[in-house]
Amino acid sequence: MLGPAGALPLALLVGLAVTQGFDGAAFGVLAPEIRHAFGLDNAGIDAVTSLTAAVPVMCAIFLGYFGDRGNRLQLTAGGAVLWGVAAIFTGLAPVLGVLIAARLVGGVGLLASRTIYPSLLSDYYPPEGLAQIFTVYLIGASGLGLVGSPLAGWLGSAVGWRPTFVVLALPTFLCVGLLAFLREPARRTMPAGAGPARAGPAESGGAAVAEPSGAAAVPAFTGVPIGDHFEGSLWDGFRGVFAIRTLRRSWVAAFLFGGGTIPLATLVSDFFHDVYHIGATDRGEIAALVGVCGLGGILAGGAITKRLMAQDRLARLPLVSGLFVIEFGVFVFLMAVIPDVAGSIAAACAVGVGAVGYLPGYTTFVAVIAPADLRSQAYAWSLFFYALGAIAISAIIGAVADAQGQRVAMALLAGLVIVGAVIGISSRKFVPGDLARLEAAT
Repeated sequence: MLGPAGALPLALLVGLAVTQGFDGAAFGVLAPEIRHAFGLDNAGIDAVTSLTAAVPVMCAIFLGYFGDRGNRLQLTAGGAVLWGVAAIFTGLAPVLGVLIAARLVGGVGLLASRTIYPSLLSDYYPPEGLAQIFTVYLIGASGLGLVGSPLAGWLGSAVGWRPTFVVLALPTFLCVGLLAFLREPARRTMPAGAGPARAGPAESGGAAVAEPSGAAAVPAFTGVPIGDHFEGSLWDGFRGVFAIRTLRRSWVAAFLFGGGTIPLATLVSDFFHDVYHIGATDRGEIAALVGVCGLGGILAGGAITKRLMAQDRLARLPLVSGLFVIEFGVFVFLMAVIPDVAGSIAAACAVGVGAVGYLPGYTTFVAVIAPADLRSQAYAWSLFFYALGAIAISAIIGAVADAQGQRVAMALLAGLVIVGAVIGISSRKFVPGDLARLEAAT
């Protein structure tokens, strides 16, 4: 699974993802306190959370572009430093404008963990182990990151929300120093596979996808570097990714799903604060429980992805990801309608399964179906539409929460997310044609 690169790249990227996640966990858990400190209502704090998390993601397309052209480790280090400094300024912000500016800058710094890290892992490790690698990465980042929510709740209650952000930012700088032990990996070709794309002449028009019934192994990976970095323009990169019809359809699903998952920590924290009047410490523990259940989702998603990759059934990965998203939407709805706090907490924990369970399959799928010199940009454009949805949808959800209450707002969000999942599942019919074109281009 590790190949010649060993465990060090995986361990350091997990460490960076964990420390960078502390700030986001703290902002979610302490959102009600921040809301009161700056005189905001539900719509206001939801707008701040979503805009400052999503607007920087619009820069993802530029980061992905430069990641395909240049040194990804340098971009990783620069992004982590930017994130850490912005987290400190979040705690020091004297007025709302400074808080928003700090969150925007920090959001730009976080982008590397969502565009550059998966691209690096795709080149550090061989494809026959990518399902396991991405599962370990997501489990490590999420599992260790679980301490962020209760720690933020405890620190927030003990010393206040402002010092909490400063303290939680410090480990990021230690991880940046350790990046000096890594070297930039060569961009390498991925096997196109011998499964669904070879099953027949269907390109994409809804023809049935024939898949092997046996456990055929993924074709051997030669590990040959592709040589040159991406040399085209930003527009050329977009056209290259846009031509991958499976990803193009998944962008619509990402738009609807982003409204529920980017501001999820804030949405859940505000829901339990407003509906059940739960304090910061208990909200932190609820967030930790949601995270623990999310680990189960990642394990399940990773196991299914590993099995499908071993059987070369790539066309089923969009289906698996979509089913996890549907699970997310169903339990958001149940969280909203269940009338007692214990039932709502149980539903919120189940929400965590779908919120991240789709990631092993989706991350692995993008790594395989995107050309090596467009891989960072493929992740970036998916993230772009994911964030765009968060900007558009979460503002609506916050306004509905203020006007009609949190329960109605969460029920509406559940419906939108489920629609997005159905659209995402429909993209699987394009997989054979996309894989055939990738093989021809390679």
